[in-house]
Amino acid sequence: MTRPRIHFYLFAILLAVPLQAVAGNPFIEWKERLFGSRSAEPDVRDAPEEGVVVLGVGRPERLRIDELAPERDFPQGKSRYREIELPRELEHAALRIQVIARSNDKGRGNAVYKPVFYLLNEDGSVRDSRPADPLYLDMRPFKPTRLLSCIVLEDVRRLAVATTPDAIGRTYESKARDKLTAPAKAGFYYSTDAVKVKLPYADHGELVLELTAEDDADSGC
Repeated sequence: MTRPRIHFYLFAILLAVPLQAVAGNPFIEWKERLFGSRSAEPDVRDAPEEGVVVLGVGRPERLRIDELAPERDFPQGKSRYREIELPRELEHAALRIQVIARSNDKGRGNAVYKPVFYLLNEDGSVRDSRPADPLYLDMRPFKPTRLLSCIVLEDVRRLAVATTPDAIGRTYESKARDKLTAPAKAGFYYSTDAVKVKLPYADHGELVLELTAEDDADSGC
């Protein structure tokens, strides 16, 4: 075998390793679909400003928790919340979460919401909770700053999204992000410096939720 051909095969093997890793991770695939160099904005529906949010499988839904949202006591404290109902009970599901940074009403810059998802019984009582943890920072030119997360759910039909009183006044702090160079849709490249971000948590916020049905437990994230 000639030397150029050896180099070619070595390059092909090295290239295949990260591609296989990405293909095996649903969270990375989801992030690449939304935010990759060839990404396209998915069709996102706006949930009603009040009432129960009906969340379909594979249908991203934007919802807001604000002064119109009801308030109740949860195991981790009193909070405004939105109730979410699925068309049917799912034995295994994955919920992919985008927290959209919004203007901080109580200070400078932007603020974010720290969501906790409470699984509800038929009578509305709480049977379990799932915090959106960890939250990953996604920040790039020409895009709103977002925090991304994914949680797995079992035997779910109804749930509520709220926050916790002890989160208010605290701050989301990212790790130092490396310098980034990437292609934009228009065909040119952009570059950003290394950055560390701090975002205060607020008692209201905006989320985009996307639900998928899964075949197995603890899968989809």
